[in-house]
Formats: sequence, C-alpha cells, structure tokens
Amino acid sequence: MAAEWYTEQPTNRNFLQPIGFKLSLEKFPGVDFFCQSASIPDISMPYAEVPTPYRNIPIAGSGGVSFGDFSVRFIIDEDLKNYKLIHDWIRKHGLSQSRLPEDEKDQYSLANLEILTSHNNANRFVEFINLFPVSLSGVPFDATVGDIDFLSADVTFKYETYTIGPQLVRATTSSTAAPTVTLTNSTTGNWDPAQNFALQWTSTNVASLTINQSVGVVSGPGGSKSMTGSTESTKATNIDSLTSSLTYTITAVGLNGTTVTAQTTITFLRPQTSVNRVCIAVIDESQGDTYKEMEDRWNTFRTNWPDRHFYLLQPSDKTSGGMYETSMINDLRVPPSFLEQTDPDSTTVDSEPSD
Repeated sequence: MAAEWYTEQPTNRNFLQPIGFKLSLEKFPGVDFFCQSASIPDISMPYAEVPTPYRNIPIAGSGGVSFGDFSVRFIIDEDLKNYKLIHDWIRKHGLSQSRLPEDEKDQYSLANLEILTSHNNANRFVEFINLFPVSLSGVPFDATVGDIDFLSADVTFKYETYTIGPQLVRATTSSTAAPTVTLTNSTTGNWDPAQNFALQWTSTNVASLTINQSVGVVSGPGGSKSMTGSTESTKATNIDSLTSSLTYTITAVGLNGTTVTAQTTITFLRPQTSVNRVCIAVIDESQGDTYKEMEDRWNTFRTNWPDRHFYLLQPSDKTSGGMYETSMINDLRVPPSFLEQTDPDSTTVDSEPSD
C-alpha cells in the first residue's frame, strides 16, 4: 500500500490562472474579442430533508438542475459596434418597438469558453447551447476622470445548458496532427420541406465538434443527425421566389487546440402562396388598349406581387391570316418595362424579383 502513494499524487501541479481563457461567441463578434472577464456559471440542484427524531437528513431530490447566468465583461470599441450588437439584439427580440418579422431566423447563439493551461495552450472547452443576452449595462461617460480607464460593459446571458468538455491531450507526436472535419447532407436538388433529412459528419484528431443553427454539440469522430425539414426550412434565407437556402457549419477543435470548420448547404422549395406563386399568362387580343394602359397594368401587377414568377405564353400566329401584321410588340401593345424585365427565350428562374 505504501508503494502506491506516488501514483495518487497530482500529475499536474500548476494552478488555474484567472487570465487563462478565451471566449468565442457565434452571433456577437467583437464582444468575444474584447472580452475582459467571463465565468463558468454556478450550478445547483434541489434536495429534500427527511425528518428523524434527532435531526433532518438531507437527501438528493429531483426537479432538475439550475444553471446560473453566464456573465461577460468586455471593453467597448470606439465605434460601439460590439456594444450595439448586444443592445440591438435585446431591443429587437424584446419587442421594444415592433413585432419580429415573420421570416426571422434563429436568434440563439453558440458560445465556447476556452480554458488555457499555464503555457496558454487549449486545455478544456466549456460549450454553451442556445445562448442569448438578457441584460446589458449602461455606458458611463465622465469628464472628471483623471487617468483614462477604457469603458467596459457587462452583459448577462441565459442559455439552455452548458457542458465542460474533456481535457485536451497534451502535445505529443500523435496529438500534434492537424484536425480534419467534413459535413454533408442527404438532400438532393431543391428539397421539399415536408421531407426530413440528415446531416452527416466525419472527423479526425478532434476533441470536440459543434454544429450551428442550434444543432449544438455532436459526438465524434463521425455520425449523423436526423433533421425535421419543416422546422429547419423556417431558418432558411430566400434565394428567389421559389427557393431558399440554409447553411450548416461544423466547428472542430483539434487535440492540438487548433480549430477547423466545414459547411454544407441545403436548398429548400419555398411554399407556394398568393405572394410567390407562379403566373402563366397567354397573350390575347389587346386591340383596344394603349401602350400606357398596358404599362400601368404591368406596373400595378409587379407592385402588388413583386415575388411572383411570371411566364408568358406567346402565340406565334394570329387566329387567321398568318403572322402578326407588323410585330408582336405593336400588335399586342407590349409595355416597355415588361420587355426590360422578361426574356421570351428563357424559362430559367432568375433571382428575386423573377419574371
């Protein structure tokens, strides 16, 4: 027994340094770069007490674990860009002036608090899922100060959960290999949002893997995750009146502390509504209309339905008598703006607004 005492001693006798950290925020660039302090949140759980004739005995209870707030202090840049990112997010999502747009994308952020060794190498990562700010301190200007202390702000974040990742492998011949990561999806072509799909990833030499768009932490070295098409399509950005796209990014932190990323993009079919449905028109007789009347009708249509695709079926002959007597433009009173916005020789879907 006495011979084993040495194996029970700490192998690393260095102490954790208060300056040994680095913060990364997905949606608030500049806040993390100028970060001055950040804390691993406190954690607590409920318990129950069992009465006895002598004293109450505490026992582990149920009801879930409570996570404390994630607090960050950062120096405000001269242009207030980092401060305004937090400020505008709180005002927008707190509905201070108006409702959120219907096509509002995912508002939550991922965050990584990187814990460094005494040699400033990556040691562990604390990963926060679905993080968002709930309070931001003011900016106290003061013309009476002597020595200049640059202004800083305190921001408090709430989040769904956080995890303290495994310890990264110390630098050895095998652990210095660069990490690699790939990310693909199972969709083909323009994907129907009613159909589910999967994200697939592979990696080597990694300590942690995280996918944005609220997917969160995933396990390595490889795997797949089923995604609900109807839910994910609401996060997509419109490409044109028929399609939208959503890009996923996977971030891999290597065993040697370096970071690499990979992306995959999904193109969704947009639901066809009165706003963006396809219009097919057949040129008919318009002998009684002037150019101005046709121009006004076209402009009114485009003003009311800017996102509709418009396809024109152009007859090549009159009902009788062969081709048009002068030209299609003259005979049909085709408005100039219509000719500028359409291509009669193409059925290709253009970018919005499409015609």
